[in-house]
Amino acid sequence: MKKASLFLLIQIFTAGAAFAQINWAEYSQSYADNAIGESPTVGLILALRKGNDVLWSVREKSQHFYKLDKDPEFHRLRSKEIIARTTFDTIPAQFFLHGVGPENAHLYQYRVMEYPNNRVLIPWRSINQFTDSAVMKSSAMPKMAYLGGYRTSFGKMLIMDVRKTESTQITATSLVAWESITPVITNIYTSRNLDEFFKKLQYPWTVVQQSPGQQLPVPKVPATNANIIFVLKGSIFYKHQILYQLVRNGSVYRPWHSNDYDNSFVWVKDCPPGSYVIKIRFSGQPSKNITEYHFEIAPAWYQTNLFKIVAGIFIAALLGSILFLILFIRQRQKTKQELSNKAKLQLELKAIYAQLNPHFIFNALSSIQGLINKQDIKGANDYLSDFARLLRESLNNSNKDEISLKEEIQTLDTYLKLEQLRFGFSYEIGAAPEMNLYETGIPALLLQPLVENAVKHGVSSLQEKGYIRIKFEKDDDTMIVTILDNGTGFIDKRTSRGFGLKLTQERINLLNQLNPEQKISIAIGSAAPSGTQITLTFRHWFL
Repeated sequence: MKKASLFLLIQIFTAGAAFAQINWAEYSQSYADNAIGESPTVGLILALRKGNDVLWSVREKSQHFYKLDKDPEFHRLRSKEIIARTTFDTIPAQFFLHGVGPENAHLYQYRVMEYPNNRVLIPWRSINQFTDSAVMKSSAMPKMAYLGGYRTSFGKMLIMDVRKTESTQITATSLVAWESITPVITNIYTSRNLDEFFKKLQYPWTVVQQSPGQQLPVPKVPATNANIIFVLKGSIFYKHQILYQLVRNGSVYRPWHSNDYDNSFVWVKDCPPGSYVIKIRFSGQPSKNITEYHFEIAPAWYQTNLFKIVAGIFIAALLGSILFLILFIRQRQKTKQELSNKAKLQLELKAIYAQLNPHFIFNALSSIQGLINKQDIKGANDYLSDFARLLRESLNNSNKDEISLKEEIQTLDTYLKLEQLRFGFSYEIGAAPEMNLYETGIPALLLQPLVENAVKHGVSSLQEKGYIRIKFEKDDDTMIVTILDNGTGFIDKRTSRGFGLKLTQERINLLNQLNPEQKISIAIGSAAPSGTQITLTFRHWFL
């Protein structure tokens, strides 16, 4: 088989049912030696698009050519002048028959076969389409027959045969093989050896290409490297022949697009650090014929994970320190303010407590005076003795914020005994069995003024008919204290006669400010059938 190539830049547009418009500037033509000129010899012309068919230099011969070249049956009916071309494009090959025009077209027939299955695509057919001689005149080529454009799938070949109508001998044959091809990367250049790349680009004959089977090293370039050049094997002259895609860290960084240069290399520039895969394929090839190459761009020292972690820890520590300092200053100011408020409240409590003692002493001395006036010397002595013991207990508890419930009950019992000698009423003090009187605390002298009010404004006028009951109960974590008397009541008159009650309410307010988690509330109501009931509720008291 013999092959020859001629690139004709002829702008020719012809129309027909099977003859589509062709821009000849995009096509290269191959022809038999006797196909051009003044000779009446008939010859085939094969036109393939330049864009991808020029890759024939990569793989000049198809495997089908070798099989047919050794097949005597194939050569038996054919001439020696056969055009054999490989193409790597999807566009149809265009076939023309030189030396045949409308005047002698009836003498020739053509057919198209698919190889290797030898399937006949177009059976022997007469010629009825021709080029425009007026347009062809500019190329010094006569009007010729147009046999159509045909293509097959990759891995197969088309055979175009021409014969005389009354003969079995084939006068012209053209073979076109559609071949699959995958780009082959032969060399890789980076910024550090860019000068070497430019030298070899200027003098391409000095380039030593790498064999397809040899593995290239996986490049790992620093972040300062701005250029990575992948050199491909083959004669590539148009950038649209190559498509490539960049995948960075598993995601598409640059989608499929044409190459940036009309040359046999792909130049990747200015990529951020990461793990990359470049995918390269020829535009005229199936999407599965892809070459992949993995490379990595190492991060700069300030882009490394270690630096980011250290910087993150440093920034977090700095922000934490600043936040801690701000919170520390605020907490210190808050603590200082709370201590100041607490000291103020405690001073106020002590002032109220100091008022309670004189109030109690005044009431006790008034009771002793009453006994003396009645000439009850023994009663006065007993009262004075109990009063001395009560005063001692009061002085002992004067420096305490809280006393045990046992001590409080004992003090109240002593006081009520004293008042009982004077007024003759009866009283009762009781606590629920589940309460621990020794471990349960209560603010010192908190109940004393309320019991005094029950005596003075409640049962004092009833004498022996008077009755006072004090009861301590527990409800979950709440302590409830009830002071009940059967007197005439003092609710309507408490603002004028209840000085001890007023002091107690002020003291409860201060205690609630000091201990907002353990609030104390007081409620005053009428008892049935008569009298007054005072209820103190100590919330969250048993913690």
